[in-house]
Amino acid sequence: MKRKIMILFALGCMTVLGAGAVTYTYLTDDDVKQNEIRAAENKVHIEEEFKPPEDPQPGDVIVKKPWVVNDSKIPVYVRIRVHFSDSRGELQCEPLQIHRKWNRQEDGYYYYDNALAAGEKTEPLFERIQLKPDLIKEEICPFDLIVYTESVQAYGFTNAETAFAALDGGKE
Repeated sequence: MKRKIMILFALGCMTVLGAGAVTYTYLTDDDVKQNEIRAAENKVHIEEEFKPPEDPQPGDVIVKKPWVVNDSKIPVYVRIRVHFSDSRGELQCEPLQIHRKWNRQEDGYYYYDNALAAGEKTEPLFERIQLKPDLIKEEICPFDLIVYTESVQAYGFTNAETAFAALDGGKE
């Protein structure tokens, strides 16, 4: 008899524990949804066709065609700044002939008219550097023409100027 009571008691305990476990599991069910949000990467690079002269002469035309390529998966606006490494170098060159799709603004940057889709490239900013014809050969000094670019995603902006103004803290 004691044995039957012990078995019934054990079965009762197991039933209570089983019911408790099921109830606990049911009441404590949880689910996790992880929503990873990634910012779109904005990446561009400069390419150029450039043929440096071996022996520059007054009036020489030096082929240099810099353009920007959008390496991003999103459309971007781009701007370029160009400066001579030496002010004497700038004085010995004719003014650069800038392509009509680029517009110079007061901040010194040239802004490209259109947003660049993924993989697209701009028109070259310019196509040549020309030494002034009235230079004296022996006075020609070496120089670099430095081309620097920046980009910003196009989404939410109507043109490059407003996009970069937002990037620069709202300064127009």
